[in-house]
Amino acid sequence: MNNVIHSEKMKLKRTFITPVTLVYPLGIVMLSFLLILMQKNNFMERNYNMWDAMVVMTQFVIMFLIPIAITIISSNLINVEHQTNSWKFLFTLPVGKSQFYFSKLFYLLKLCFFSALIIFIGFILIGKTLGFSGGIPYLLLLKAAFLPYLGSFPIITFQLWMSIQFKNQAFPIGIGILGAISVFFLQMNESTSYLFWAYPAMMTPVKLLLANGSLGDIVTNDAVALYTTLSIIFGLLFLLIGLIKFNKQQVD
Repeated sequence: MNNVIHSEKMKLKRTFITPVTLVYPLGIVMLSFLLILMQKNNFMERNYNMWDAMVVMTQFVIMFLIPIAITIISSNLINVEHQTNSWKFLFTLPVGKSQFYFSKLFYLLKLCFFSALIIFIGFILIGKTLGFSGGIPYLLLLKAAFLPYLGSFPIITFQLWMSIQFKNQAFPIGIGILGAISVFFLQMNESTSYLFWAYPAMMTPVKLLLANGSLGDIVTNDAVALYTTLSIIFGLLFLLIGLIKFNKQQVD
């Protein structure tokens, strides 16, 4: 397994996956900084805790960009094999197919971890730069950075499955983009929020309540445990389906 993972590492050096992994979380941080900068006075007038307000505002950026990034990274990670027609060669090696599948998943999760870490550091820098009062709520910021990725677990395993299944990457990329766009609508309704594309939006540690169309209080999101459970269930389901399909895959 270690040899397979090392092989994946060498392949990644010939792609632009790593730069994308660094660029998009920086984009999230920059957009979040601009949003907070524009709304800072408004939030302060309402006596909001600015750390909480930042998490709420940033969620609107995160819930769209993370699924898009996962789609692009998954596609490029798998397209290396499609473009070089290397599946046939890989399947002749004395290594189980499952090891190749899990090596892809390992690197996808690893890249997501480092992206979340960049976002976490970015949150701290935003708060320091804009002079937020109070101590740094490290646990809150860790949750804000990493929970959306936990909510994206079914998207990760689904996009990995789709990217392997289809040689033409236009199809899985199209599905990923459509799913990311649909997040805005899915998270607005309780029934549609149970669809896995909505989970990144639902996995925020705090949320802003609306009272009669006006901004209300920022409160703890009690639904995190529910969507964490759903994310793990659907993520493992897509992982199992993708793994079974991959093990049965034949290359002419």
